[in-house]
Formats: sequence, C-alpha cells, structure tokens
Amino acid sequence: MEILIKNISKTFNQRGMEMCAIKDISFDIHDGEFFTLLGPSGCGKSTLLHIISGMEKPTSGLVEFNGVKKSSGPLNTMVWQGYALFPWRTVRENIVFGCEVRGISKKDRYKKVEDFIELVDLKGFENHYPHELSGGMKQRVALARSLCNDPEILLMDEPLAALDAQTRTLMQIELLRIWSQFKKTVVYVTHSIDEAVLLGDRIAIMTARPGTIKEIVSVDLPRPRTLETMTSTKFHQLADMAWNAIKYELNKKF
Repeated sequence: MEILIKNISKTFNQRGMEMCAIKDISFDIHDGEFFTLLGPSGCGKSTLLHIISGMEKPTSGLVEFNGVKKSSGPLNTMVWQGYALFPWRTVRENIVFGCEVRGISKKDRYKKVEDFIELVDLKGFENHYPHELSGGMKQRVALARSLCNDPEILLMDEPLAALDAQTRTLMQIELLRIWSQFKKTVVYVTHSIDEAVLLGDRIAIMTARPGTIKEIVSVDLPRPRTLETMTSTKFHQLADMAWNAIKYELNKKF
C-alpha cells in the first residue's frame, strides 16, 4: 500500500488558544516499505500517525492511498507502546479479537490464530493471560493480533519503548524477522536513533513543534539485518547522520 502525504497541517484548540502541532508536511511511503518517523518529543509524530490511520482529521492537506483519497483510509492497525491487551482474555483470545470484529468464521479465525501464535513464538502460552507474560511476550501478542487482522498498513507508535534495553533490542530483531515474511507497509514512530536506523528503509526526521519534515534519510543497509548490523561502520555512519540532523531540533527545546 503506497501512502502519499500532501501538505498536512494540524492545529488544536486548547483553552481558547490555537496550537499548531504539525505544519505543511509532505512525503510519500512506498508499498511494503518500513518507514520510520524520528523527532523530539512533542513534535507531532503521533499526531501524524493518527491522521494516517484516520483517527484524526487534518486541519488542511490530505492523505492518499494507492493514489486514492479515502477519508477513513484502508484497513490499518495500530500497535501501541502500552500493549493495549484485554486483561480478561488469554493470548489466543486477544489475538483473535480483530477477526471476531470483522465477522470471520470461528473455524477460519482460530486457524489463523494458531499460525500467528507459532509465528511469534508463543506456542505453549496460548491460554495464559497478559499478567502472566513478560513485556516482550505481551508485545508479541499485540503484534500477532495486528497481523492476524491482515491490515494493509501497520502503524506502530513507539511499541517497544516500555521494554528494558536488552529485550527491546531482541524485539527489534524479532520484528524485522516477522515483517520480512509479510512486507506490510509500516509507519513506525520512535525516539531512538539506533532503532530508526536498524528498522527503517528510510527515516523522516521531524523538526521541533510545529513539526515539519527536516530531512528524509535513506538507510542503505543490506537486509536481513541482525545484531551484527549494529556493529558495522555503515550503521554508525547513518546513526551519526541522523543525530546531526536532529540535534539542533533537540537543542531548540532547551
């Protein structure tokens, strides 16, 4: 699914005052691309993600999907930082939820669920509840639930930020493994430069509020990417390039 962002701006009215969150943003996202959004806190990354999803309407501008403007957008799903799992549902029941809502037959939806449980390496935990899982396992459930719904676009809002550093790195590699099998179009919000470089095909670096696109960096690292990728000279060169582009925007906040 190709996405075209055309002159998007969003202004919020807060206590009688207008606050411009993002301003005149334009770029394209290729079909099957892993596209990362990187920028300082409060720059409007999540706002832009919500506009792409159809959860927010822009003040001006438009979003096109495969060349067609759609007010509600194509079928997409959001993976949140806080997992957003139903605590009263087991792993299996959480993953199947989207298929239930879409009216897929019980036989077909549970066949799909078993495939995705195996995909995210949760075999043996099907009947566990969220409180019985580690943070990394919870995020695997959230990812499986999103993919089981077969979205055209996968939107991810800092999904790994709540994890400890070691688990986060392992989950980044796991995410790449799973994405490589489906090649969904992914739009991924992060504050981490290393994460943006490791995951992305391109990185859109945003300015401080009001958020605009400062620069788009192409990540010409070969795939598949592994832990060893992060030790390469090219990886560090790209991370330095991204840091140099973003550090001025961070300084503007202090």
